[in-house]
Amino acid sequence: MQLTGTVVFWRDDKGFGFVLCQQNAQKLFFHIRDFAGTEGRPQQGDQLQFSLSTDKRGRAIAAPWRFSAEGKKTPAPAPQSALSSVTDINQASQFALFFRLAFFLAVILALLFGKLLYVLPLLYIEASLMTYWLYKIDKEAAIARHGNRLAEESLQLFALIGGWPGAYLAQQQLAHKRSKLSFRREFGFVILGNTLLVTWLLSPWGQAFLARMALLAG
Repeated sequence: MQLTGTVVFWRDDKGFGFVLCQQNAQKLFFHIRDFAGTEGRPQQGDQLQFSLSTDKRGRAIAAPWRFSAEGKKTPAPAPQSALSSVTDINQASQFALFFRLAFFLAVILALLFGKLLYVLPLLYIEASLMTYWLYKIDKEAAIARHGNRLAEESLQLFALIGGWPGAYLAQQQLAHKRSKLSFRREFGFVILGNTLLVTWLLSPWGQAFLARMALLAG
C-alpha cells in the first residue's frame, strides 16, 4: 500500500528525516539510502510517496520512498550571507593559517623579550575575535549546506591558543557546535589545557622559565 506524507524534518548532512503520514497521522523515520527516485534531495515541506516498512529494531519507517506526484518544493534561495561565506571560505582558511603563523611568531618574540605576560591579554582578545569570526563563517557555510567547511581541528586549535572565550561566545550566540557531544567534550579539554598552561606561566616555575627565555634573548 502506497502512503503519502509531508516532510516535517530533514537533516541533510546525516541523510535522514521524518515524514508525517497523511493516512494515519504517524511521524515516520526515513533515510536517503531508501530513496527510490533518480535525483533530488528532500527538504522540509516536500510531499513524499512511500511504503510502510520496519527497521532492524522493528520500528515503522517510510521505505522505500520517492517524491509524490505533487512534485518537489522549489528550494528556497540561500541567504546572501551564506552565499558570501561559501565564496570566501577558502580565503578564510588561508587567512586563518596566516593568523596562526603570526600569532606563534608574536608569542615567541614575547617569550624571548620577557614580555609574554604583558601582551597575554591582547593575544587572548585577538585570538577570540578571530575564533568568533571563523565560527561565523563555518555556521554560514553549514546553513548553505556547502561541503567545503572549516575543519573542527582548526576551530579547536584557535580555542587552544587563547580563543576559547570567543569560541564559547560564538557557540552560544550563533548556536553552532554546541549540540555535538564529542566536539563539546574536546572543547572542555581545550579550555582545561589552556587554563593549566596560563596557571603554570603565572607560577614560580613559569616565571623562572620566562626569565630564562629572556636571558637567552639577551
